[in-house]
Amino acid sequence: MANPKHAGRKRKLNAVDGDRPYQQRQSKKFKELNKDLKEVQPTPPSHLDAHGKWLWRQIVPELQKVGNVKYLDQINITNLCSAYSDFRTAEEVIQRDGPYAHILLKDGSFAENRSKPNPMFAVKNTAERTMKTLMADLGMSFNARAAANIESENYHAQKKNEDASHASPLGLVKFNGV
Repeated sequence: MANPKHAGRKRKLNAVDGDRPYQQRQSKKFKELNKDLKEVQPTPPSHLDAHGKWLWRQIVPELQKVGNVKYLDQINITNLCSAYSDFRTAEEVIQRDGPYAHILLKDGSFAENRSKPNPMFAVKNTAERTMKTLMADLGMSFNARAAANIESENYHAQKKNEDASHASPLGLVKFNGV
């Protein structure tokens, strides 16, 4: 089965008057299907910590300006805020404890083990990957926004070929070098 994220041209969900008719139809249909859906709650869920709540308060108003996120997307937004919290917490621990793991000695002190990195690097890296994926899903990356607003170069090549061959399906075929 093909990967639906990369199957065909990206849809343009915020079409304007100058866009192609099919883009305007898609945009109108998308807005029509989503008009009755509940909005994302403006206040962060109570289970998020301070970092997660801070991010929620920053991104939800911006996502609402775009208008494509609804209550159904709230789980992804919550997961993004939670991953951001994990990322920030890992950064704080690494900054506090340093880049290397510490070993608890019998006397209660810690010795630095320079052969092992701080395990919080793994937490940080996992959170970064999770955030990147969720941000793309929510349209929060440059590429996601650009894909929604920029037409595919393949469309222009395909349209040019259609125009050149519209008189005959064999219009592009050259017989005997002619």
